[in-house]
Amino acid sequence: MHGSAREFFEAAREAARDAHLVARQLDGMEHRALSLGGGGFEPRVRSTPDPDRIGATVAAGIDQGERLRARQEEDYRAIDAACRVLYGADNRSGLYALVGWPADAIYHHYLALRTWEDTAALLGYSVRHVQTCVRAALDLADANGQMWTELGIGMAE
Repeated sequence: MHGSAREFFEAAREAARDAHLVARQLDGMEHRALSLGGGGFEPRVRSTPDPDRIGATVAAGIDQGERLRARQEEDYRAIDAACRVLYGADNRSGLYALVGWPADAIYHHYLALRTWEDTAALLGYSVRHVQTCVRAALDLADANGQMWTELGIGMAE
């Protein structure tokens, strides 16, 4: 696991960034696959394609796609774990039940990959205020522990 809530959400941010990158790579692969073999009306220079080379290229593309999808699934598991800490399994508890909007700020900055400036503007607070409240929320999550935070139960309850 991670040493602190901040490290946990930094790892989730990296997973979100990687999931976005993988999605773009998969889209690019799909686009390239759809454009392969497009027929034209020009005569072919080579009359017989090399089936071994074509088969190896297709197999390599399939393997690469499978590796990327597996990596993306791992990223999504990390993102889902972070969402459970923020909002609980029922989407009504978690850190949000304990601190309110700072949990949304954590979501927008760490999981939706927004800058602190964009997050603050979205929530209607100054960057400094948002960062101060997020730090306090992360400190509470550290003191509370992941299980209790996911349940939305504070130490005083």
